[in-house]
Amino acid sequence: MVRRRALLLLCLPFAFGLPVTLQRVSAEEAVMSATFEGKPWTASFTLAQTMQMGGKPMLNLSGTEQGSPTKTFNSMLVLKDSNDLAGSYRLKAGCATNSASFNILDSGATVGHVRFAGGEIVIDKYDPAAKTISGHFSASGKGESGKPEELTDGRFSGIPVVAQ
Repeated sequence: MVRRRALLLLCLPFAFGLPVTLQRVSAEEAVMSATFEGKPWTASFTLAQTMQMGGKPMLNLSGTEQGSPTKTFNSMLVLKDSNDLAGSYRLKAGCATNSASFNILDSGATVGHVRFAGGEIVIDKYDPAAKTISGHFSASGKGESGKPEELTDGRFSGIPVVAQ
């Protein structure tokens, strides 16, 4: 089933006539992982999407681990340069930009939600030809119950970047 999904994802660029630069990146090359609550977390699929919000260039970077429960890391970053995404982005509390969260869903219901008040997402490399990003991240915050939570050893590589 996973191989069929990957094959379908690889065929979509041809069906929609997307640029060759997007066709070179397969779903299997894109990786995002971290340690959450002391346990390994690896995204089943990832997303990096640039957009304009309030006149500012933004990047939505996220990864979801499917399963029971489903766990999603999501971030929204104000880009320093819309032509070169590389850089360090500090996470802030109570702000819609440069923010990140971790959501846990089980049977469609939210069973956990962490808003990160601190941490950093670093895009070490942006490949403009392949339109991919690679880097690392860590974050700390509190869950809905007020319990401190930490996301450590975060890594991502080969994540395709698409424009909204």
